[in-house]
Amino acid sequence: MRFILIFTVLLSSCSIIEDPSKSGGLLSTTTNIVNGSYEERLQKREKILDDAKANKQNFGQDTKQLESEKLTLSEQVEVEKHKLSEVDTNIKVLEKKLKNDKATLKSNKKNKTNKLRQLKKLKNRNKKLQQKINKSNTKDKIKSIQAERNRLDKELTLLLEASE
Repeated sequence: MRFILIFTVLLSSCSIIEDPSKSGGLLSTTTNIVNGSYEERLQKREKILDDAKANKQNFGQDTKQLESEKLTLSEQVEVEKHKLSEVDTNIKVLEKKLKNDKATLKSNKKNKTNKLRQLKKLKNRNKKLQQKINKSNTKDKIKSIQAERNRLDKELTLLLEASE
């Protein structure tokens, strides 16, 4: 009788359970190792780990690419700021020239007024571009600013040539 009682206690503690990670009975663990389900779960987990490592590597590459793009955009922004500063300097030179060249412009007040009006418009457009370059750092916006700055620079050159 004692033997049956001990056998029953041992048998219940080693009962067969589907998932040994939940209760971990001895007989269940042995059965899962023998029938291959333990190995199958191990392979699934290794695959999940490999996928996670691959994703981490991809994210690392994406991060490097984005950092490189950010650096390129920052450099372009600095170049555009410098060019806009040059345009601003040219505007100031022209403004000074127009104000000081009274003898030539006295005879043609209308021309002077038109040039000053054009100059004021150029100055406002340049100021807006300077504000825009400080706010935007995307490729499209920088290209847009570059194009507008080029147009502004051409108009300023034409105005300078016309005032000589």
